[in-house]
Amino acid sequence: PDEHHLLTPDMIVGVHACCITDWMDLDTDMLLAHYRKDLEYAKNVHAEYVVFHITQVSYAESLTCELIHSHGEVIDAAAAFINRLLDGQDYDFYFLMENLWWPGLTFEDPSLTRRLLDQVHYQKKGLMLDTGHFMSTNTDLRTPADALVYLNKMLNSHEELLPMIKGIHLNQSLSGAYVQDYMLHRPEPSTDPTELATQAFMHIFHIDLHQPFAEPGVTQMVKRIDPLYVTLEYISRDREEHATLLEKGMAALHF
Repeated sequence: PDEHHLLTPDMIVGVHACCITDWMDLDTDMLLAHYRKDLEYAKNVHAEYVVFHITQVSYAESLTCELIHSHGEVIDAAAAFINRLLDGQDYDFYFLMENLWWPGLTFEDPSLTRRLLDQVHYQKKGLMLDTGHFMSTNTDLRTPADALVYLNKMLNSHEELLPMIKGIHLNQSLSGAYVQDYMLHRPEPSTDPTELATQAFMHIFHIDLHQPFAEPGVTQMVKRIDPLYVTLEYISRDREEHATLLEKGMAALHF
């Protein structure tokens, strides 16, 4: 709750649901209550869209890279949960499902992307493409030019589904060299829950860099998708650094 009234509805366009990444074995009623709190907030501030990650991974899995579930299993479970969450509700916002590089929606296989969309009942459903997360599915990428080629190849394979990409989290995460080195020196996951969480998040922050994606051709890629929403989603240490990152990102966009 915004007890200090820092935000007013006219400032809010979208709401990102607070993602629980390791959820498939948790109590469904607890999960419904968790996410409905976010959805009710979005409804009350008249948000135009909500973002919801389609993924399943535990802290230990993220560290060992020994994944328990397949993409299809996660997609099927997520779609069933989303239907429980949204069926019979009177929400009017877009419900945009976002990709990660763990099991779930990754945009690597258009048949799986369609499988997710086909199963979700909600009429105003759509996709949120996080470009940095998609880059993290290919650890051989080294340059922004490599990443742009990889993204356009994915868009080619998703040509029929492009109208469903309603939003883009536009950022760059070229962390493949780190991941490849990490795989050679994987640490043992801690048995202490707090330390395990610290290990996992430190690892994630080395993968998911959220830097400006300023490669020539980014504008053409965005225009090709023609989304309703483009968010420059960056990680920064302070307001001054964030302004610098935003200026760099905006300079690369020419509409």
